[in-house]
Amino acid sequence: MIKSPLAKLLTVKVAALSLAACATGGVALAASTGAMSGSGSAHGGGSVSASQGPAGVSASASVSVHIPASAAGQCRSLVSKIESLVPGLTGGATPAGDEHALASKAMPQALMSEEAAPLQGSAHGAANVPDYCALVLKLPTLPDPGSLLQLPVGVLSQLLGQLPAATLGQLLTSLPTAPLSQLLTSLPAATVTQLLSTLPAGALSGVLTALPGSVLAQVLAALPAGALSGVLTALPAGALAQVLTALPAGALSGVLTTLPTSAVSQLLTTLPAGGLSSVLTTLPNGTLSQILTALPAGTLSSVLTTLPAGALGTVLTGLPASALSTVLTTLPAAGLSQVLTALHAHALSAVLTVLPARVLTQVLTGLPTKVLSAVLTTLPSAGLSQVFSMLPTAALTQILTSLPTSVLSQLPASVLSGLPGSVLSLLPKSLLSPALG
Repeated sequence: MIKSPLAKLLTVKVAALSLAACATGGVALAASTGAMSGSGSAHGGGSVSASQGPAGVSASASVSVHIPASAAGQCRSLVSKIESLVPGLTGGATPAGDEHALASKAMPQALMSEEAAPLQGSAHGAANVPDYCALVLKLPTLPDPGSLLQLPVGVLSQLLGQLPAATLGQLLTSLPTAPLSQLLTSLPAATVTQLLSTLPAGALSGVLTALPGSVLAQVLAALPAGALSGVLTALPAGALAQVLTALPAGALSGVLTTLPTSAVSQLLTTLPAGGLSSVLTTLPNGTLSQILTALPAGTLSSVLTTLPAGALGTVLTGLPASALSTVLTTLPAAGLSQVLTALHAHALSAVLTVLPARVLTQVLTGLPTKVLSAVLTTLPSAGLSQVFSMLPTAALTQILTSLPTSVLSQLPASVLSGLPGSVLSLLPKSLLSPALG
């Protein structure tokens, strides 16, 4: 594993000082060695069994993690020791002062002191002490974020879970993408759930939008449905769009089908038009059908009428006939009118001509005259002819006799000429001559 500059510095300097201490008898070194080997007893916080080592490396044996109740006092003593070694470095026990002390170049020397001996055992290594103490002291930034995953997963789980929400947010959003990704995919699902559910909306947005799509998919898939709902519905619209559009199609499908309908409704109606278009056109047709047919009428109407015409056409023409029928017959009259009149001619034709005759009849006869006129005059000749041929005679008669002559006159004569004689006889005579040639 590649070590960060501070980790390298600590490793080299501690090793050098260890040799010096050996040459002079070094009581501190003996104490630290005992602590690191686990021969000493560290009592306090709970014990966690970990099957993974740092950065997701598989461990051959279970490791029992103990965080002493005295850890904060030990870290405070270490900070005081560092301040005594660096003239002018006095933080006065402030977060900023503690951060400076833990990142100080005097740290390697301080680690050889008796104050540091128990910390090396708790942190599982001298190089891990700075980050360990930053977490114990609840500091918002780490001295060496690149080495965070050197700490055992059990230790990280306990310490991160004890941080106040604001501090946790500052700490996680300060991490570079790689350590943040490694951290969230190494921690147990229960810990990740706790951390993400604790974060304020702004920090949550910063964390999730910083993750690559594949990592984001892994993190969200590990959350229980309730926590997933809480996390996604807490995001502002822009961040939500960024998160959902970053997911691969399969992961996006898994996320949305895991959520209850109420949460899906909230998410889809929160998304801006661009994000909503991207999400719905990314979903596999089967998932899209499942989601749209489950939405309440008002939500379905809001979602479809938000889409630009191109995306709306892609969504509706991708649905199988049964799902499309459910969607169109679920829409309230105003929503159905807005949806059909927004479609481009070929998309409108593709939508209407795949419907069963019963559904097509229900859709067209339920439209206001003005909307019906717009729909019929938008259809290309072939689509209009097919629609008319699918309708039962009674429905076709009802539709055509409801249209004003000005609209009927816009219908292609080639289409009118194909109408049954019983229907033609009911149309204005002025239309019959052109229609019959």
